[in-house]
Amino acid sequence: MKEKFSGIEEFKDIEIAYMRRTGAYGPGNNQLMDDFKAHLKEHNLLTDDSTILGIAMDDPIQTPPEKQRYDVGIIITDGEKKIDLPTRKIPDGRYAIFEVAHTVEGVSHFWENIQNLTSDLPVDNTKPIIERYASSKVSAHLCEFCIPVR
Repeated sequence: MKEKFSGIEEFKDIEIAYMRRTGAYGPGNNQLMDDFKAHLKEHNLLTDDSTILGIAMDDPIQTPPEKQRYDVGIIITDGEKKIDLPTRKIPDGRYAIFEVAHTVEGVSHFWENIQNLTSDLPVDNTKPIIERYASSKVSAHLCEFCIPVR
């Protein structure tokens, strides 16, 4: 499956409980995701309605590898149990949504072709790109990339 543009969404008042890793992007980010999901399962916080976000906080072209920050967080919904992790808000605004095969190849292909895929969009480079892993999508072997737009 090639990536598919799904439309524009408005993000507003999204809060996550998260873990952060600092270091070169790559396998360490996958390990953080695994550790984060294990923490959620251990505390009975991972449900069929959960949505996990992966956020590369820094541009790897402009940020030295040892200073690159990657956050993995779960969206906190109303009535959510207290989660024993730091919390923060996701920047409000409009995001272009791309559906991607949840495979190493699918995600790699997206990143390799991001310039072409977003060439017609008014990308807002002041905000990070967000990887979104909704349980319903992941069970269908899909994930989403949310590109901030002006």
